[in-house]
Amino acid sequence: MISFTMPAKPISTHTMKLIIALVLLISFGPLFAADNSKPAADPLAGAFFPPELVILAHDQIALTPDQLAEIRAQVEKTQSRSEELRAQLERETAALAALAKPDRVDEAALVAQLDKVLDAERELKHLHIGLLAAIKNQLTPEQEDKLRELAKDGGSQLEESVRQRLTEKVERVKAGAQKWSASGRDPSTIARTMDEKVKPLLDAGKPLEAEAELDRLLEQLKADPK
Repeated sequence: MISFTMPAKPISTHTMKLIIALVLLISFGPLFAADNSKPAADPLAGAFFPPELVILAHDQIALTPDQLAEIRAQVEKTQSRSEELRAQLERETAALAALAKPDRVDEAALVAQLDKVLDAERELKHLHIGLLAAIKNQLTPEQEDKLRELAKDGGSQLEESVRQRLTEKVERVKAGAQKWSASGRDPSTIARTMDEKVKPLLDAGKPLEAEAELDRLLEQLKADPK
């Protein structure tokens, strides 16, 4: 008998609502910060769909396996560089703040450091816009319309769909591991991945990463001889 220390419901209702709310905010909020004293319409508002929304909704918008694989590949391709640029932006911003604190400021040094901040920020935005464009180019007009429709109800349909999908995949992994055990195979690597990777990701409210791990386990169970 295989037992994973997984909760009955992989993601709590409260956690899932927070996740969906954040995804919808990211998806349809402004891409660029505006002057707070004079709010301006974002020319790109509603034009793009971040990977979080597209991947979470892949069942409801009927993404093909090829579309989903390509979108995930695009995300993985840009993720490490995005993290590097965010860290660089934080460092350059901290350095700018340090130069601005003294009673007397070195104007040339301050402006030079500001350029470093803006360069990092510009490269990060270029990276993100490139990713959003690549994702949009994978979608059909019908899929784009469905994504916008999902946002209208606050994400309640998406919330329940994701919960059911993850629960179903957890059960499929359990069933596959039990078949391994019944046939004399050692399912300990499967159980370890569930306990050490999938469960912590679900507990942390990271369904995208958790689902990617579940999909890898399902492919492993399917590919290995029965």
